[in-house]
Amino acid sequence: LYRKLSKRLVYVTKEELKRLDTIEQSFPNDLSTTETLSLIVNNRLSICRFGDAEFDICQNIDKTDKWQHSSEILSDRLYNILKTKREGLLVCIPPFNSTYNNIKYWHGKLNFWQYYWLRRFEALRPLFSLDTYGNSFVSRDAVFYENDLSEIKKIWHCRKVVFVYGKGGRFTYLPELFDNIKEKREIKVPPTNAFDFYDDILSDCLNYDTNWLFLISAGPTATVLAYDLFERGYQALDIGHLPNCYEQYLGVIESPESIPRILEKV
Repeated sequence: LYRKLSKRLVYVTKEELKRLDTIEQSFPNDLSTTETLSLIVNNRLSICRFGDAEFDICQNIDKTDKWQHSSEILSDRLYNILKTKREGLLVCIPPFNSTYNNIKYWHGKLNFWQYYWLRRFEALRPLFSLDTYGNSFVSRDAVFYENDLSEIKKIWHCRKVVFVYGKGGRFTYLPELFDNIKEKREIKVPPTNAFDFYDDILSDCLNYDTNWLFLISAGPTATVLAYDLFERGYQALDIGHLPNCYEQYLGVIESPESIPRILEKV
């Protein structure tokens, strides 16, 4: 029950394992990537995804996130979105312990997400007020292992798509993923601290009519932007590192996080 870390052994106690089992039993009902994907395609849902960065920011824990520094406004927005139940919107969280996107032996025998929930679940529990959550790994490599690519590409099949992503950042437009869209437009935002320019970003998005599908890769800003566009009648998806995760699935890269945060001077 240990992992060598910084020249020391990390042990997982029986008490921690017992507590983790209790957490798993009380974990919110979350859909599989297949169920999440089906709802997006068939019901044209918008999605707002939460990961560890969004959880921490909405609770004002991490003031030094390298993608987006926290602020009271952003924290409040994320906090409220996480608790929002609206027809046509699916709030997505990570599963308890996925086979994918989950670094093994992160803390002793525990994978990354097991250890995260062990430390953070009790603080987050009051925020998990919805009956069911979508699976945030619908934008990670898990979705490619668990679903046919043809099913994933149905999301944007013959759609006019606006890509919103960080200029000079990690986002990669991959033709093999998006060769079935009808028309493409781009809105480039700062690769870090995009929320500082949120009003301008939202204004640029609203120049398009509601027939356009928005695919957003902009860190925690994407969660808020997807929600605000949804409220205005758009279908908007926070897709995170989806293209990078397809490359991870293919074995081209180790992981999205292995790519430099900024690829070119902006």
